[in-house]
This record gives sequence, C-alpha cells and structure tokens, in this order.
Amino acid sequence: MYFCSQNKASMLIDFTLRNFLSFKEEVSFSMLTAKSVKEHEQYDSNGLCNVINVPNTDSKLLKVATIYGANGSGKSNLLSAMSFFKHMVLDSFKNDSILHKMAELSYQFSVESQEEPNSFEMMFIIEDKRYRYGFEIFNKSIESEWLFIKPLKSSRESYCFKREKKNILVNSKTYKGAGGISSKTRHNALFLSTCAQFNVEISMTIKEWFRKRFNILSGIDDDTIHYTASQYIRNTDIRNRIIEFIKIIDLGINNIEIKESEIDKVPDPVNQFVDAITKSPNVIKSEITDIKKIEILSEHKRYNHDKLKDTILTPFDIESLGTKKIFALLGPWFDTILNGGTLLIDEFGASLHTKLSIELIKIFQSSLNHEAQLIITTHDTNLLRGELLRRDQIWFAEKNALGVSDLYSLVEYKINQANSVRNDATYNKDYLLGKYGAIPYFGNIAQFLTDFSDNGK
Repeated sequence: MYFCSQNKASMLIDFTLRNFLSFKEEVSFSMLTAKSVKEHEQYDSNGLCNVINVPNTDSKLLKVATIYGANGSGKSNLLSAMSFFKHMVLDSFKNDSILHKMAELSYQFSVESQEEPNSFEMMFIIEDKRYRYGFEIFNKSIESEWLFIKPLKSSRESYCFKREKKNILVNSKTYKGAGGISSKTRHNALFLSTCAQFNVEISMTIKEWFRKRFNILSGIDDDTIHYTASQYIRNTDIRNRIIEFIKIIDLGINNIEIKESEIDKVPDPVNQFVDAITKSPNVIKSEITDIKKIEILSEHKRYNHDKLKDTILTPFDIESLGTKKIFALLGPWFDTILNGGTLLIDEFGASLHTKLSIELIKIFQSSLNHEAQLIITTHDTNLLRGELLRRDQIWFAEKNALGVSDLYSLVEYKINQANSVRNDATYNKDYLLGKYGAIPYFGNIAQFLTDFSDNGK
C-alpha cells in the first residue's frame, strides 16, 4: 500500500460564484477532501485511489467529483460559470463583447439581483504555488478584481494586485513587471488578461493553465471528435491508449485510421460565447488552431460465412452514437490523465453503458493518474456506490420554489437535519428514494393522462 502522490501539481481547489444564471446566492464547489472522510486514501488491491496528496502541505484533493440533480437544477449552470470564468481570463483583453449581454446571465427572477454584481472566485494550484483569483462584474464593467499567491511551502498568502473599478493596487514584490499596465486596462477587461498580453510572468502562467489544462466538454460534438483525431494523429502515447481501450470494450473495431487534408476556407472564429454559454460551454475547440478536414475510418473484420476473410475500412459516420461518443471522449480523457489538469464534462454517461461509465471513472482513479482531476454532471445513479466514490466526491444541485439553485455535497448533508450520511449507506437507492433531495418532483401525472387520453374527451 502507498499513498497517492504527484510531482508537479496543477489542480483546482475550489470555485465560488454568486448571481449567475440560477445561482442567486453565493455557493461554493470544492475538490478538497473532507477531514471526516478517510476511505480510498491509499491504493487498494485493484490499484485504485481517490485522492491526491498536495506536495509540501497536509491537504488532499479529489481526483473525481460527480454532480447530481434533477433536470434544470443548475448542474450545467455551474459548469457554464466555470467556462465563463475561463473565457474571461483568455479573451477579455482582445474581445470587448464578452460582457455585452452580461445582464442576461444574472439571476433573472428577482429585482434585486439585477442591481447586484456577478461574483466569481477560483482557487487553484500551478506547480508549487496556490493562487486565489476572482472578479466581480456590474454594468458591463469590472467592478473589482483580485489575485493572491501562496507558495505551497508557506503558510502566508500575499496579494499580487487588488482592483476596485479603475483603481488597481499592485504589489511589486509578488507581481513583477506590471508597472504602467493599469492605465492600459479597459473597464470591461480583466487586469490579469491585460497583464498577460504584456508578458507579466504570473499572468502568462495562469492564462496558459486555463488554456491548456482546464477544459470543459458539453456533449460530444464535431469539435471534440476533431480534437481527439488530432491527438490520435500526433500523440503516439494517446493513440495507443485509445485503440487498446476501444479493443478492450469490444466495439467490434479492429483499428482506426485518420486522414487529414486541407480545407478551402477556414471558418470565422466563434466570438459570441455569451450567447451560447447556456447551450454549450465546450471549450476544447479553442485548442484547435490547425483546422483541417479529417476523415475517420474504422477497420472491421470481414467474414466469409463464419471464417475470417480480411478487414475493411468503413466511414466512422456509420458507427453508433455511443461508439462515436466514446471515441471523442477518449482524446481529452487520456490527454488529461497523462498531462495533468482538470477536465469537466456535462452530462457524462449519455449514450454510454453504465458499466462502461464505471470503468472510465476507475481509470481516472487508477495509478495511471497522479495529478489529473475530473468533474462531471450526470444522471447515472449506478456511479453512486461507496466502493467507487467517497461521500465528498458526490455533490447535488437543487432548485427551490423561487428557481434558486443550491449546491451541497453528500458529506455535508444531514438526514432529517440531524444525522450525517454513513459511509456504508446505499447511496444510489437512498438518492432515488429522495433521502438526499435533488430529485425531480412531479405533479399529478395520472390526472394528466386522464385529461389528455381518448377516454377523457
């Protein structure tokens, strides 16, 4: 037995938001382990371990977190908020339209929310330092912004800069090279993003982490397949893992061949992120800079009666939806496991067999992964089992009667407002029975059937 460990940390610690889509009040999502939960902290006989020890600290972070809730409960809105946070860091300097429709992303169902700022803060680790960065937006402008830094070996946090509207206070000891950039920062652009454009080292480090190692998938679309295809062509390590995994799960595919060719016209960049954020926070596409036409072919065995004759190549388009989804997923999946970072997936498990979903989670919690994290929203209750997930890895989103989303973990939840959930509870059955909340509640469906049936005419 040995403890999970890693050399170069690059991980999410927590994320806090307020007044964004269905989140009216401040809520926080955390990848920190709960001190009361001790299971799965060491590799077991199956080579699985659910936590990562943060170097030079007593802290432990989770490899995987799952978020459950009824349709429309706010699960996807949490990932949309993280996606918006990322896009602000990457694009606010060069794209002044990001905040153009910000009012539409505030909580819509109370008058006071329209007069309050949208607030976001994220804490994360890049190599040997912990960063705490956040900003507030009001009236299409940056109301406030802050960045704090703490070496992992230190117990003291220091500020890099603090901003209140146009007033920016910079700590020249911790945030070097930012002199004179305040005057170049627009009211609707982040100071962090502006500094990155002027080669301030810390800002460039943070921006690069968000660009390469913090990725969000919503569904599996052509961009994700293109990303996986690019990885398959260029990265032998990832290609070998993808094809071997596809063989193991018995999709009937012997091999995959991918051909690239130039396209006549490169499409215009997609800049209207805010318009699409509630539909698709997929940002993997931003990594694809060499847009080319790809042709994916599946190699299958061909038989003469019951004897193997040869193999043939068929267009990947004729494969099942589940096969296409698993192929598209495996690119970012193995890229994250091998290279570290945080991968967020909305509606994980859609079109995948539940046993396959379980095995994918196990891979992420195996010894193959030392420093990568996975955050998923899902409706697959078969993942809710103690041998796979700890209580602090299970989160719930739930809306109240006013349409306000709340967020809480299973380890925080009190049954009958008194008793904590035991680690030997049957999480999946108890969840479906409504013991933890965050399930759909229906009206009188029997009456609906009566009203609209032929007999009800």
